Amino acid sequence: MANNRIFYACQAVAISPYPDNNNFVEVHGVQSVGVNTTFNLEQAFELGQISIYENIEGLPDVELTIEKVLDGYPLVYRLATSDATEDTLVNRTKQRCCAALAIFADDQDAVTGTAPVEIYLSGLYINNVSYTLPVDGNCTESVTLVGNHKVWNTPATKFTSTLASEFGTDTPKNLQAGTIAGGIQRRENVDMSSSTLPKSIYGVTQSTSAGNNWNSATSSPKAHIQNISISADMGREDILELGRKAPYYRAPNFPIEVTCEFEVIAVSGDFVSAYEEGKPAYVGTVDEGNNTGEETIEVVLQDGTTFDLGSKNRLSSVTYGGGDAGGGNVSMTYSYSTFNDLEILGPHGT
Repeated sequence: MANNRIFYACQAVAISPYPDNNNFVEVHGVQSVGVNTTFNLEQAFELGQISIYENIEGLPDVELTIEKVLDGYPLVYRLATSDATEDTLVNRTKQRCCAALAIFADDQDAVTGTAPVEIYLSGLYINNVSYTLPVDGNCTESVTLVGNHKVWNTPATKFTSTLASEFGTDTPKNLQAGTIAGGIQRRENVDMSSSTLPKSIYGVTQSTSAGNNWNSATSSPKAHIQNISISADMGREDILELGRKAPYYRAPNFPIEVTCEFEVIAVSGDFVSAYEEGKPAYVGTVDEGNNTGEETIEVVLQDGTTFDLGSKNRLSSVTYGGGDAGGGNVSMTYSYSTFNDLEILGPHGT
């Protein structure tokens, strides 16, 4: 294969459980993929000479980042943790996977046959997940996987013709028969009637029931949400042992903070007050002395993708800005934080 360049049409990604059982599943809707390899070096010097005594190579770090649109196909997060027995964050962070990034010829309309070249990565852990549901553009997922093993194969041993056959006439699963849900998920596909938003957002009904930001009489949202972003960073740490170089486990750094931000067009103030002695309305309650209370967050898309952050989210900050003399709108950003509580259900029950 003598490519002049590599671009989107000649790349494809697949993921398999670990240990490798060659049960690779292609990832659909991928927008970008990147691989970063770092060889960690430690220097040793000695008395008597300025030259380095030994430049010691430690454990290599390999990082794979995949961004995809939410299109009805399984999420990268769930493909990478497919051996999980529960949907809890603690169960999913324990799982490992393998990945293959295939590179095909640059003179064909679609990938076909067994890849001439592939990058094979094994023993990967989820390190970071983030989701963006914007008012402009597509809903996206970004996942970072980390490991210590990367091999170039020529030809491919993992990304075979069976996987390549998925491409050529591919369309979002949400546009295929039996799974209709608006194609790639966009702003109109955020199901406000099934979602539960924090009641501290101005305009949202003061309840923790599903649809508290939905006006059934007018079939429209109550608060004008512009963007929702959800993220969690596992901050993995190597656990080493005498007798071998590789870590026997890359432990997530619990507690794991899960953050969620809502950007809202302002129609009035944010109506979040801050009192030195706590909110007066909380006197005599379990929240006495506090300015904020615990809140429930669950965001649902029309294809069934669900982000459940539980009922212990707390407002960490609120910003009010914009509306300058250039004609922009005033917006408010409500940021919430919780820990160890994130269940992500895939589209169409995947």
